[in-house]
Amino acid sequence: MTSQVLQIEASKLANVLSRSVQNGMLEKFSIKVKNNTDKTQKIALLPAYYDTLDFTASRTSAPLQDSSIKELQANGFPVVAAAFDGSVEVEGKTIEFASGNPAATISAFKRYIATNPRQLKSMLIVSNNQDAFSSSIELTKASPMGHGKMVGIDINQFFSPDQYQPDRVIIDFSEYPLEICDDLFMAVNIPAGAIMEFNFRF
Repeated sequence: MTSQVLQIEASKLANVLSRSVQNGMLEKFSIKVKNNTDKTQKIALLPAYYDTLDFTASRTSAPLQDSSIKELQANGFPVVAAAFDGSVEVEGKTIEFASGNPAATISAFKRYIATNPRQLKSMLIVSNNQDAFSSSIELTKASPMGHGKMVGIDINQFFSPDQYQPDRVIIDFSEYPLEICDDLFMAVNIPAGAIMEFNFRF
């Protein structure tokens, strides 16, 4: 039996593959963050090209975030943690990270965008704490040669006290899509005790 894939004309292959991606899970990805500390903490949702996993001989079964976070801080990024599949200790307590889909890890997402940049059309942010919407998403492009000026997106401008679902905001990038790639640094403040889920929609 001839495979259906082999019957596709070469000129149509790119379009077929593109549609298969558009119809699949690659059109959205979510990262959930829980701040168990006693104060607001700034974390990197996307740490640009920095590798934020550091394995030590004393704890090879779980990733630590010591030296790489120091590298981020040394390059002008004052974050306490960067998103990965697990939790990191901060001031004796933890900040937890998790993918919205256990079958698609945060690490896999970062590896994917490193070679496959995607245009972000919107971001849905859901939180159990409305104070989370009084912050900004900070963005810049980074490279080993330096990084650009930090740009802030005021989350609060997308929130209305009269909206039907007060636990969420949608930031619309459809008119000016934001490229999600491995040189993009994205950070946000997470209030004490808050849970925030960031849903990337491509």
